[in-house]
Amino acid sequence: MSITVYEALRLPGLSRASLIAGNGGTHNLIKWVTTVEVIEDISRLQEGEFLVTTGYGLHQHNTHFQKLLAMKKLSGVAIYTGFYLEEIPQAFKDIANQNDLPLIELPTDINFSSITKSMLEQIVNKQMELISSSLDFHKQLTQLVVNNEGKPSISERLSELTGSSIFVIGEAGEVSNSVQKHTAVRIDGTALVVDHESLPYKDLSEKCQIERKPLDLELHRFKILFYPISANEKNYGCLIAIKELEEWSELHVSTLEHAAAVFAIEYLKEEAVLQTQLRLRGEFLEQLINKNFQTSSMALERGKKLGFDLSLSQAILYVKLVNVKDSSQFKKSMDLLYDLTRAELEKQGRQYLIRERFEGLMILFEVKERKNKNWKEDSLTTARSLHRIWKEKLPRTSVMIGVGRTYADVSRLNQSAIEAEYAADLHSLLFTEKEIIHYDDLGTFHLLLQMKEAGLSLKQFYEEQMGSLLNKSKQGIDLIHTLEAFFKHNNHIQAAASDLFIHRHTLKYRLNLIEERSGYNLDSADDRLKLQLAMAAYKLEQYFQG
Repeated sequence: MSITVYEALRLPGLSRASLIAGNGGTHNLIKWVTTVEVIEDISRLQEGEFLVTTGYGLHQHNTHFQKLLAMKKLSGVAIYTGFYLEEIPQAFKDIANQNDLPLIELPTDINFSSITKSMLEQIVNKQMELISSSLDFHKQLTQLVVNNEGKPSISERLSELTGSSIFVIGEAGEVSNSVQKHTAVRIDGTALVVDHESLPYKDLSEKCQIERKPLDLELHRFKILFYPISANEKNYGCLIAIKELEEWSELHVSTLEHAAAVFAIEYLKEEAVLQTQLRLRGEFLEQLINKNFQTSSMALERGKKLGFDLSLSQAILYVKLVNVKDSSQFKKSMDLLYDLTRAELEKQGRQYLIRERFEGLMILFEVKERKNKNWKEDSLTTARSLHRIWKEKLPRTSVMIGVGRTYADVSRLNQSAIEAEYAADLHSLLFTEKEIIHYDDLGTFHLLLQMKEAGLSLKQFYEEQMGSLLNKSKQGIDLIHTLEAFFKHNNHIQAAASDLFIHRHTLKYRLNLIEERSGYNLDSADDRLKLQLAMAAYKLEQYFQG
């Protein structure tokens, strides 16, 4: 801690010293005292030093000394008169006045030692006082964390200790907590308003976090300090403190440094608790999916303990990351998906459970039936909002979302999980490409999946309907591929031919060949339906075998 030039001039050792210039700088803080007989290398003098000199050689180095006075580096200068200078030159006084640098005249009967002793004693005493008070403040703030009183109590106590308005800004730029002691200070939208002047606090907070060092601004009669809140190489936000410029002290600045560390500890504690909650919820979702509970009432009771109401309507999303081969990139993408999903569902006021899977995430979320919007529409709306946010943050990552049906019965939630997984996995079998697939979009695959789950043979079914088309013709034509393109384009000859890169007459020839081999008439709606079902069964069986 330092003393001001004003305080130094009132010490016994300087009682007969005279302030002859630079009166505007008496508030300058003296960080150390340096006594010099001959001034040679001015670059070695440090910020805030108070220089005491006999003035030896200043006649020869007049310009050199004037440059030192104008550097605004020193807190003050004291020069003896009577040894080498009869009086202090007017040029020195003029420069001192211009730069608000206190210039003090010393009589020859004041010893160097008495000056340094009296000033350094005060500096050391104030430093000890600062350390003691700072430690006491730190204990008060830390005790709040130990007592589990949370960020609001820490913010209140910090405001009391420093007399400042406090704003705690989260990592995403939101105002987490605030204590406003000044009517001229407030947060308005994305701006910090101080005396009717707006500052983009999010930009300043972000800069503070990126650079990981404090920022300070002077605005009108206020001084604003920004301190990063970080731990373990992770940013949690920024601490902003505001009060009148002249009211700030080293103790208050030191307290803010401690407070930033205390807030970081609080964030770490909250994160540890949250991670435990999310892990328990994820494990619970796995139990629901696998039906690892004896009765529905037991599942409902377990959900209540975890803060989750399973009596509400729920659906499951299965999210797959596609073609992310690098393991570290996959992990980063998964973590970001997880955090973005949590933030968005909380923003929408929906309860949720999330479980990481090998290829992505399984998400159980609340579905709300509203006016002009049924369960299916609401679940798809939620899926689209999540997909939009994911694409904004991960534009180069392909995400496939399967949406299961909505159920109000907890015992059927595992069915929604199966449906969501089928929807995401079977998207490639559909004619139209989508990144969000509801289970109902699988259409005829529903019946075929039920057949397979019932133990019926899909292979036997499709071979009975179109077994004669499975082998290529003598000309090497893939008739299955041809038939698939024909159905894909709703029996439109020209569109299907373009898709196959053949002439429409060539396509007609192939279609005639299909009719001859299968015995079906492609102009008959009934025959086309049989072939379409057989085609779907063939594709589904290929998927399960592949």
